Amino acid sequence: MLSSSLQKFTTATPFCSFVLAVSLAIFVSADPLSISVPSTALGHNVVQPNFLGVSLELSFMDEYFGNDASTIPSTIINYLSAIRGRTGNFPLRLRVGGNSMDSSVYVPELATPMLQNATTAANANNQPVNYGPMLWKVMKKVADDVGGAKYLIGLSLLDPNNPNVPVIAGAAEQTLEDALDGYLLGNEPDLYTAHQQRPDIKNYTTDIYINEFRTVADRLANTSAGNLLNLKNLGGPTVCCVWNLDVLLQGGYLAAFHGILKYISLQHYPQNNCFDHYQYGIPYYIQHANVVGLTSWQSPAIALLQSNTSANPQLIMSEFNSASCGGVPTISDTFAVGTLWTVDYALQMAAVGFSAAYLHTRERGISYNLFTPPDGPNGNPGNWVTNPPYYALIATAEALQTTDGVGSVVVDLNIANSKTDKKATVAGYAVYDSKGSAVEQIVLFNYANVSNFPDPSAATATFALPASAFSAMKKTEIPVKFLSASGLTEKYNIAWGGQSLIGIGNGIFQDNNATWAIPNQQLDCTNGCSVSVPAAAMAVVFAGGTNEINIHGPQGNMAQSSFIVNPALVALGVIGSLSIIAL
Repeated sequence: MLSSSLQKFTTATPFCSFVLAVSLAIFVSADPLSISVPSTALGHNVVQPNFLGVSLELSFMDEYFGNDASTIPSTIINYLSAIRGRTGNFPLRLRVGGNSMDSSVYVPELATPMLQNATTAANANNQPVNYGPMLWKVMKKVADDVGGAKYLIGLSLLDPNNPNVPVIAGAAEQTLEDALDGYLLGNEPDLYTAHQQRPDIKNYTTDIYINEFRTVADRLANTSAGNLLNLKNLGGPTVCCVWNLDVLLQGGYLAAFHGILKYISLQHYPQNNCFDHYQYGIPYYIQHANVVGLTSWQSPAIALLQSNTSANPQLIMSEFNSASCGGVPTISDTFAVGTLWTVDYALQMAAVGFSAAYLHTRERGISYNLFTPPDGPNGNPGNWVTNPPYYALIATAEALQTTDGVGSVVVDLNIANSKTDKKATVAGYAVYDSKGSAVEQIVLFNYANVSNFPDPSAATATFALPASAFSAMKKTEIPVKFLSASGLTEKYNIAWGGQSLIGIGNGIFQDNNATWAIPNQQLDCTNGCSVSVPAAAMAVVFAGGTNEINIHGPQGNMAQSSFIVNPALVALGVIGSLSIIAL
């Protein structure tokens, strides 16, 4: 999602930063917070470790993937391999689309480069390109090099009579083969009227949209790759802002296309910065209740789809980030928002009924991007810079690890009534196996602003976890990893499991001994245990006792990363403002 003449966000009450700074200290206490972890999960939405994927704007794909299959930067392979190495048996999720996919032109004769600028007078938030078959070849090679990835490909609905759509779909299927997850037909059709993309239609209704969707979908029955409708891998409607999804689904969309739909897709941002004006600052994002409120958008449709998960298409968030039209500098590019909020929102979507979500990235210089490639020609071997949102992808994948090979069920623990109380600075989730019968991970957030406390250690939140939350055979050696930084507004000094990418230009994590890079811990939770999380940080407690990572390198080699525990930390039970307390 790039441009909009409408506000693409869920309305919530803004809070004065000063008032928030005072009120947020209420739930930070030296006394442990007793956490109730249900023995079984009440929900039934099963997700996989690859839940959080990457969304790439078509028109800037070459900045990250190079111009052709010979110029793919090794660093992008390292970045994506690190995510893939944490998704177990499930492929990395990648989506290629956005407004530019809707407006760009496929040129079968274009051999190289894979993208060419189509116009110099484009809207900054919608820059169409010409692209050719090299795009699919590059995407396929990236998928192979990272050890397995599957793509969602956008198909245009701007012109329902465009004969190029089945050409694109057939070519993508023939080249990508098993790396193709599906197609998303149309991009934000609920904004077609506002964006004057149906100038001859005064009121572009859902009925008109359904007829247009049918027209284009029917053409996919005759492509160079055969009848693609037989694959049942189509997605839609990809609405973002105006339409009520439940009304659309019950108004004929689901009945008409149930047999060809794999995904019901949405796109949504909490606010927009399309006109250099935004509503929310960091305080909005570090209130867990706002995350809960954000996922309630389209809740009637979510309930409808969850009522029969075996028969209905899967619900996905095909594009999101902290603010549409490129994010907000000094907000989107912070640890508080780019990292912690992204993990929190992803887990909340997993808890309420989404099957996948894709974090969007655009061209160089955009504040919400995952990483920044070096200046110069595409594929330039210079150093890359890692941005806060990338760490969220890594941590989320590990938080959703599963031992049964099927998936996980995520439950919001509503710690300190954080689902509704905006004064709460803590939040947490329990991640169960696919049957909801055993806890695999416990995720704990401390959003407190350390600058509000005379002593930083006073901002630490200690969570007391019951022995019943841990597997009977694995209570004595429970791994804990931390997502930490030097502060809420930090852009670069960020670590996961005591490793960071600060100053590392090749995308390969390195150990970091800085005080803000909290090392791994190991707890004895035989009789229950407590985890102290400094402000601001997130902890993942591997209640099932395992944490394994397998990384495919750029040359296809496999490297295994084991869980490393600092021996001195185990002996002392204390490091910095962090403590381990056995109950």
